Amino acid sequence: MREFLPSPEICDTVCYFQIIRPTAIFSPICPGTTVTSLAIGSQSSTTTSLSSTTSRTLTTLPPAASTAHSTAAPVPIKPEKGVSLFPYGPSVGDREFVERTTDFTSPLFRPQIGFLLGSSLRDYLYFTDNGQIIFPESEYQIFSYPNPPLRGFTGRDPVAMVAPFWDDADFSSGQGTIFYQEYDTLYREHNLLVQQVESWINKFTDTRNYKAEWTLKVTWVNAPAYPAGRTFGTSTYQAILSTDGSRSYALFLYQSGGMQWDVTQRPGNPVLMGFSSGDGLCGHSALSSGPTWKRYQPDRLLNTHTGLRGLQLYSLHQEERPNYRLRCLQWLKTQPQWPTWGWNQVSCPCSWQQGLWDLRFQPSSIGWWGLGSRQLCSFSSWRGGVCCSYGPWGELLQGWRVHDPWQFGRELEPQNWCCRWSDRPMLCALYQQRRPRVGCAGYRPPRPAWMFGDPHITTLDGANYTFNGLGDFQLVRAWDGNSSFLLLGRTAQTGSARATNFIAFAASYEARSLSPVTVRWLLEPNDTVRVQVNNQTVTFETQHEGRETFNSTGVTVTRAGSVVSAAFDGAVAVSVRALSNILHASCGLPAEYRGRTEGLLGVWNGNPGDDFRMPNGSSIPGNSSEASLFHYGMTWKTNDTGLLGERGDHPPSNFTPDFLTSLQKNKTLNEMLLSKCHEDERCIYDSLATGNTDTGLNTRMLFASQQRMNATLNEYPPSIEGPQAVQAYLGQTTLVQYTSHPEHVTFTLRNSNSDFKLFENGTLLWTPKSLEPFTLEILARNVKVNLSSVLQPRTVVCACKDRSQCLYNQTGWMGNSSLEVARCRCGSSTFGHYCERSRDQCEAPCFAGVACVPGRGCEACPPHLTGDGRHCAALAPGLHCGNRSCPASYCYNRGHCHVSPERDCQPACTCHPAFSDSRCLVAGNPFTPAAPAGLPVRLIQLWLSEEENASVADVNASVAYRLGNLNVRAFLQNSEVLQINSSAAPASGSLRRHWRVFSKFQYLPQGPVIDFLNTKLLDAVVEAFLPQASWWRKNRSGRPRTDVNFHSISREDVHSVLALNVSTLKAYFKCNSYKDYRLVYSPQSGFTCVSPCSEGYCKHGGQCQHLPQGPRCSCVPFSIYTPWGERCEHLGMKLSAFFGILFGALFILLLLGAVGFAVLYFWRFWRYSPGNHYSHRLDSEG
Repeated sequence: MREFLPSPEICDTVCYFQIIRPTAIFSPICPGTTVTSLAIGSQSSTTTSLSSTTSRTLTTLPPAASTAHSTAAPVPIKPEKGVSLFPYGPSVGDREFVERTTDFTSPLFRPQIGFLLGSSLRDYLYFTDNGQIIFPESEYQIFSYPNPPLRGFTGRDPVAMVAPFWDDADFSSGQGTIFYQEYDTLYREHNLLVQQVESWINKFTDTRNYKAEWTLKVTWVNAPAYPAGRTFGTSTYQAILSTDGSRSYALFLYQSGGMQWDVTQRPGNPVLMGFSSGDGLCGHSALSSGPTWKRYQPDRLLNTHTGLRGLQLYSLHQEERPNYRLRCLQWLKTQPQWPTWGWNQVSCPCSWQQGLWDLRFQPSSIGWWGLGSRQLCSFSSWRGGVCCSYGPWGELLQGWRVHDPWQFGRELEPQNWCCRWSDRPMLCALYQQRRPRVGCAGYRPPRPAWMFGDPHITTLDGANYTFNGLGDFQLVRAWDGNSSFLLLGRTAQTGSARATNFIAFAASYEARSLSPVTVRWLLEPNDTVRVQVNNQTVTFETQHEGRETFNSTGVTVTRAGSVVSAAFDGAVAVSVRALSNILHASCGLPAEYRGRTEGLLGVWNGNPGDDFRMPNGSSIPGNSSEASLFHYGMTWKTNDTGLLGERGDHPPSNFTPDFLTSLQKNKTLNEMLLSKCHEDERCIYDSLATGNTDTGLNTRMLFASQQRMNATLNEYPPSIEGPQAVQAYLGQTTLVQYTSHPEHVTFTLRNSNSDFKLFENGTLLWTPKSLEPFTLEILARNVKVNLSSVLQPRTVVCACKDRSQCLYNQTGWMGNSSLEVARCRCGSSTFGHYCERSRDQCEAPCFAGVACVPGRGCEACPPHLTGDGRHCAALAPGLHCGNRSCPASYCYNRGHCHVSPERDCQPACTCHPAFSDSRCLVAGNPFTPAAPAGLPVRLIQLWLSEEENASVADVNASVAYRLGNLNVRAFLQNSEVLQINSSAAPASGSLRRHWRVFSKFQYLPQGPVIDFLNTKLLDAVVEAFLPQASWWRKNRSGRPRTDVNFHSISREDVHSVLALNVSTLKAYFKCNSYKDYRLVYSPQSGFTCVSPCSEGYCKHGGQCQHLPQGPRCSCVPFSIYTPWGERCEHLGMKLSAFFGILFGALFILLLLGAVGFAVLYFWRFWRYSPGNHYSHRLDSEG
């Protein structure tokens, strides 16, 4: 028995073990097999039988140890040749992403074609510091999961992921980094790494012709284990994800000797390698069944087929499936952004009834629009083709342009890929931009003319007359800038009567892009019509609804009973019918021929009065006598038999018919016919002329049919006016009003739905109660003319938890319907498809054995371990922090908490650079914004030449090496390397080869990268290719050279293709830490997020703190002043100072008063004292 994972419950789905033999990548553990599982902590094994499983054969697996968590020191093994990681780092265009925290996640990757994992097409993925690539259900479900489960992958795990080395890593100490690069090769871009990946997949999986359309390379370099400050050894490994849209693979490469984590320092569940799709498929490394110490040394796992160690390969798809996003995108790439052919020069008939009378359109069964729809198609060599679909009421559903009528089904495939089978409305919008839908807004029916009975003619302008000439006649010649058309008719005498009727018609059509096309209609016995196309008798094939069809270049001929119609290049239509041994015909001309016609069908200009124009340019009035009209008609007689062919008889040249006025002399017969013919002169004439009442009645019937045809061609269904898109919020009612101009119009829904209510006056109420797929179709029916129109507006519903989160311009279709669901923009506290889930610290599992309390987080680490409950580590030797752990939510704003022995076992936080305090609450420090995944690139074009007969790979590697070693490292990759031509070198006479290279450089926010790329790059590139520079580099065997000697280039050989200025780049960088951070740019420092606190936000010496709500000022009194206001912008006087000044002033005033009083007192005393000669009485003087 072979040994497997310790837990049998993984067998509830299809799971695989990665195995060594390359021709069978995995073997599954499936239900219904006998599974041997090791009992944890014991030497015995138990056999478990699960009845509901199937099995595949397992091949050689490494021997298992006796215990699942053995930490015994491994026996040294001399390593075989280790696999080399694919080149990584800035020199090959990789981008670096690392955050100096314990847990972090990368930006989201959004492959245009999705990524097939299991049976699901995933839209998003990201990688973490813990050796995982995760496929979230929504773009806001972003978590780092540091603790692998003990049971391994089950295939039904709540998180879908690919895990090259899942264990708790810690980059917070400044050691280690991660590089990544995304390779989009949808359009067969050249890339050496992608080609190598394709080669390995083809070789090791027995796959044929695998071509990657999207590839992701992630390299974890010197990744430290948690806690980084107290663990030894790092690990370097690489994961490659590759998909062609229908199949997906993962390659894990482990650097030989680079997997150095110490298993004795790993207290949690052991490392996990493999994948889980989340929908039933999973895979495990062959090491999963071995001892724990071996799991941490995947670089030593030997692939016996290649002799390489450290390579694992997984097939990630359940089964191969078509990727319609990919097919659509590749088709869009081959098409011009806007249609270049005459897409707006033809329209659909506005109703099925109208289209049936327009003989340019033929019923067709293309099997695309589904049951209950009918199609009419028309094809033109210079305008392309159009097919129109109609509903059960004759309403126009939609119309589409096509290039080739014979490849119509194939031409509709892109529409299926982009619209019908795609879940992305955006792709359908791009398809419709290149193939706009055809409506009936510009539809103009053909102008019909008729020839029936003993010839009665209705001209193109509607004038009616009878002409009984005998011979061959020009009925109409028409022309425009693109084409010309000629219709001739041949008459014969109707029995013994002095009247004639048509026995043959012939038409010729010529166009710039077509050879001339001719069609003849010849009357045969028993009211049959023989048809010849280009002088060859037609053999019909039975087609749609029993119609017989013959297709040839430039013409489509159809037969239904005794009616044979021909449509010439989608422009002109002629229909001929045999009845009573007479040919009757109608001819429809397009509007392009208006004003350019001549013949018996008149001058088409909207004026019936000038229809009787003769070849010499003279005309007769429309009310002329029958004899005058006969002589007018004879002027259009032709002797050219090339089109109609030679006649089999020799009619007299002086034939004169009977006119109606002479036939009406038999009053008795005339009165009888008046009642039968209901006073129709055509019916009366044909009955009198032939002596056969049935002939006259047939003429009356054909004239009535002509009237119905003319009326139907000019009747239009009601229009529907109102919003083309309706937006609603789940559970709330939206009211929309639709109107139509004609009277007698009622509105109905094609399909009933309890969420919609449509009143007959066009008022629509929509109260979405669920997200069940539904297609809203509004019918407007004019009951008076029995014509209908349909409108299918876009219906977009939002189910986000809060209406403010709705993104109505970003939608996805629900099932195979027109209902679109808006995406949601979740806040920092919610996630899920509809932001319906609240973010909780228990979303990511805690450390093994640690419970999580909702709303509070993980509890304390197990005994003898320290940490915050999510990350736990053994106590450092000599430190006695005991079982201390971080309090719940101790660190704010995604800061990581750990118990620090250096701080007497007190909790400490590792914060984002923006924060200035110890608990990640107060921001204010400047920081460099993160570079988003979709950041545009700088693109230049190089013209190079060399004389070393270098290959494309050599030139690519040599250019990449030089550009990768510029003073500022921003080179990404060469997107195109193309040899243009070769010439003889003037000096040496050897062959000089000229190359064109497109090179990409990555804009980065930090340092002088932006300034360098925009102002100094082109000169630096010229300097890099100076001949005196030494670019020799030792070439590794089997790899492209990097030392091709190019001729020196000048500034004219380097062209800027794409550069973004600072203002444009500014839109890509966001300061997402705290509110009111401002993005600042300088040429030397690049973009920096600056807090208002560092720019004098607080006035008058106020102290600034940047809190989550924005900057806050603490006003500090100084001198006698107290600042106040939101920014300390106002000054007030201290109360104590005020009273001090007040009382001081009062004291001074009092003191001055006392001094004044004393001075006055002593002065008066001195003045009136007895010894003073000024002191005497006044009366004594007297």
